[in-house]
Amino acid sequence: MAIEWAKLVAQGRAKDIGIPWSEEEATAIHTLKIPIEYVRKGILTISDYEKVKGSILADKSKDELIAEAKKEGIAVTPEATKESLEKVIVEKKNVEAKPVKMTVKRKRSR
Repeated sequence: MAIEWAKLVAQGRAKDIGIPWSEEEATAIHTLKIPIEYVRKGILTISDYEKVKGSILADKSKDELIAEAKKEGIAVTPEATKESLEKVIVEKKNVEAKPVKMTVKRKRSR
């Protein structure tokens, strides 16, 4: 019988498809009670969690994320997972925030 990674991820029992929680991540979730969405983003200590709490998309509901995605011009359906919505919104904002610089390296003549 195959492992149903998508189900484990949706239930918070795995970090991502094919990737179980590390010991440090499991401690952050079960002992420190840091929400899974934050641990998936690398927040593993209470002090780090307190610094970023409320500032990331993880605090928004799925409906809020769908609305934000549509506002950003991203086509989505209700079947999109919360994690997928977060990912595409962040990617869209990062692309817009970081204009591409084209540079050409020239050889110096001696």
